[in-house]
Amino acid sequence: MAAKRRILATGARVVTGVVVAAVAVVVAGTALAVPLPSVTATPASFTVDPAPAESVRACTGPLVRLSDDTGQDATAISSVGSATVIASSTQGAEVLDRSALASPDDIVSAEGTAPARIALPADAGPDALFAAVQSQTAATGDLVGFASTACGEADADSWLVAGATTVGRTSFVMLSNPGDVAAVVDLTIYGGAGLLESPGAKNLDVPARSTRILSLAGLAPDLTDPVIHVQASVGAVYAAVQQSVVRGLEPGGVEMAGPTAAPATTQTVTGIYVAGTSTIAERLGDPDASDLQSVLRMFVPGDTPASVTVRISEEKDGGAQTEYQVGLTPQVVTDFPLQDIPDGVYTVQIESDQPLVAGARTSTIANGALDFAWYQAVEPLDPTFFVAAADGPNPRLHLVNTSGSDVDVTLTTPAGVQTDVTIPAGTRIVPLTPGESYTVTSTAPVAAAVSYFGVGFSSSFAIVPPSPAAAPIVVYP
Repeated sequence: MAAKRRILATGARVVTGVVVAAVAVVVAGTALAVPLPSVTATPASFTVDPAPAESVRACTGPLVRLSDDTGQDATAISSVGSATVIASSTQGAEVLDRSALASPDDIVSAEGTAPARIALPADAGPDALFAAVQSQTAATGDLVGFASTACGEADADSWLVAGATTVGRTSFVMLSNPGDVAAVVDLTIYGGAGLLESPGAKNLDVPARSTRILSLAGLAPDLTDPVIHVQASVGAVYAAVQQSVVRGLEPGGVEMAGPTAAPATTQTVTGIYVAGTSTIAERLGDPDASDLQSVLRMFVPGDTPASVTVRISEEKDGGAQTEYQVGLTPQVVTDFPLQDIPDGVYTVQIESDQPLVAGARTSTIANGALDFAWYQAVEPLDPTFFVAAADGPNPRLHLVNTSGSDVDVTLTTPAGVQTDVTIPAGTRIVPLTPGESYTVTSTAPVAAAVSYFGVGFSSSFAIVPPSPAAAPIVVYP
């Protein structure tokens, strides 16, 4: 009986253990099935809307040369005459603030002829637009021709595709700082042989509200095809290149070229005037006249060779079209000749499998007078933008539509005079009035440039989209 009771007791303990285990499993399962309490905390934050700031443009100022009025002091930089600045806004020209930029490298700079700072006050409103442009006709000694350029926003990163420093070719790099903080700038210069070592092009100080002028020949002598990357490690500058040409004793023109569009796999250069081709062809046998040839300058800043398609289209209905396939070596500048192209106005579209920058140069000869123009690549603009036409011969607005469908565009002057134009795929030319400004609205984004062309005169500048307004900032204390 005792043995039996022990067996029963052991059995009871086993049963009890099984029951307890089962209860534990049930309890555990129930615990898993019941949602545990959770704690979530939303981090404290607040949104700050940046205070409106004035919009600022810098104008490069008058044309400059090496030497003074007497031809002495060949290393000095001196300005010649003054540039005419046209500035206006959607609220009129009177709301703009204009002041002079210091120009310490110009030995004859004066407040009335100095580079200019044009500002649209912050209280003008978020929808206010404005533009400023400058132009100058020179007829002094070796400096003869017409030059125009847009007054531009300062940028920490830009590209200049223009200029030359071979014999008879004088180029200056203009660095304008319209801001209230001093800028520190590096120039990286490339040519047909690749990167140039230019220690003097690094850590350039550009004081606040001032313009620095540097002779490109002092940084990159005997260079036929410069491309310059302008980078500011502190602050920002508006960069431009002034180039003039003298062939023997014959002045060959002058031009001021602003930044081109940033590196991209597609680029468009519009408003390219080709004129006097038969006269130019007769002179191309002279080595000193080789740069009368129209060229498309291209540069791939990366490390990979580029396969490029270049399409040249005349800016008129039924105009001629030409296409080329080009291979580009990276970090080497290529001047691709635009030859066998009859007189006319052209748009060049570039498609590449690697990002590149581009610009174009053409020359004109008429009645013995020579001039040349540099053309920058253009970018799509907002559906509403603002254009000012500098004083000069026959200003024209070139509107480029790459959307594939018709785009309706309206130009409106401050007096309310409207011009309507429909642009199919391609480019349309709209005549402008010198010194006038226009609000331009379009049903789809277009790109644009302004060109000037007269007897012995030519010039061009791109219409550049303004920087976007500062967006609200979320702050986590």
